Amino acid sequence: MKNLISRVGTVGEGRKALVRVLSRGRDQEAGKVRERVSEIIASVREGGDRALLSWARTLDGFSGEAGDIEVNRSRAENAWKKLDHPVREALLFARDRVTSYHQRIREALRDLPPSPEMAGLRWTPIDRVAVYVPGGTALYPSTVLMTVPVARVAGVREIVVITPGGPDGIAPVVLAACHVTGVDRIYQVGGVHAIAALAFATETLPSVDQIVGPGNRYVAEAKRQLFGTIAIDMIAGPTEVLIVADASADPVFVAADLLAQAEHDLQASAVLLTDSEKIAREVATELETQLATLPRGEIARKSLDSFGAILLLPSLDLAPAIVDLLAPEHLELAVVNPGDFAARIRHAGAIFLGSGIPEAAGDYCFGPSHVLPTNGTARFASPVSVETFMKRTSLIGGESFENRDRILEVSEILARAEGLEGHARSAALRRRPVP
Repeated sequence: MKNLISRVGTVGEGRKALVRVLSRGRDQEAGKVRERVSEIIASVREGGDRALLSWARTLDGFSGEAGDIEVNRSRAENAWKKLDHPVREALLFARDRVTSYHQRIREALRDLPPSPEMAGLRWTPIDRVAVYVPGGTALYPSTVLMTVPVARVAGVREIVVITPGGPDGIAPVVLAACHVTGVDRIYQVGGVHAIAALAFATETLPSVDQIVGPGNRYVAEAKRQLFGTIAIDMIAGPTEVLIVADASADPVFVAADLLAQAEHDLQASAVLLTDSEKIAREVATELETQLATLPRGEIARKSLDSFGAILLLPSLDLAPAIVDLLAPEHLELAVVNPGDFAARIRHAGAIFLGSGIPEAAGDYCFGPSHVLPTNGTARFASPVSVETFMKRTSLIGGESFENRDRILEVSEILARAEGLEGHARSAALRRRPVP
């Protein structure tokens, strides 16, 4: 893995060294993905269950009928009962930590009653939310844990889960996670066709107000195209980690954390910034050592070859600018003073302070949701949180408020400046006559 090492002296050189990472998702396939997604969405919108079933059989390997798509919640309960005790305890521990963390956030979201001087606001939850749980080569009960309890704390009335079932149905551990988090309805269907069905409703699937959760590039594109018909959390790309390490870092830890991200899929990105040539070389060597025994080593190696990098900097003073350039989903700070370093970072989905807690713990049970902005969108986007499942309503006016006539007068003046006489008259009619 020594081929990953590049010497970088400026931010511009860093940009050039990371051009493949920065351009993920913008390849020649992007246009084909858009067209394919549009085709599937249109067919489900027009064909309902018939189209949904056709795509589920073709793309998911689903072999049932429309009536088999919804999973009876008793199956989720049975899956929970049959689960090994340590896994059940782990699911409960993670659920409770996620719930407690977001309860703190919810308590901080206060309604603001209107006053005689100023407007107010109130927070209300979204009514019906769907959580997309990815299928593919791995199982993701963690996605259920990182979304459903958050929506519950927000006060969402109904939460449904969609996930590709395939010929064997939904994995028992995913069903168990649905049970322990209190999911209302479970559907064994995934992909673009499932998202389209929840946007428009079919005979089997209801419409929802919002869809959250990660997925492949087709799922991300479906969310992009359907935003406006439904709310979404974000348009998430492949996962990524950026590690900043000084000479105090443990190369074994650093390599393990890079591989933990790289093993997700072929599009995952794992990048190290360091000012220590010793650390850079030891991490490269350690990557080879750990890859030799990693069950998903082939996937991890290919993702590192495509989207991995070790940048050797003259000083870590250059690192914050490169971090903000990438705006990573996950940022690990394996440095002596991680708190001071974090204060210099503006753009990151989640920052892991020091080497004690790896990104993997954030994926499962530390508390904040692991559904994070990717592909540079941390420049303007935030992780899934209680606010994701809520909306603000402004509260304006009342029977008595100060500066009433001046507010109406200014409204009248500005309305006429815009050429909207109806607006002006509406305000003028309410002004008290001058004595």
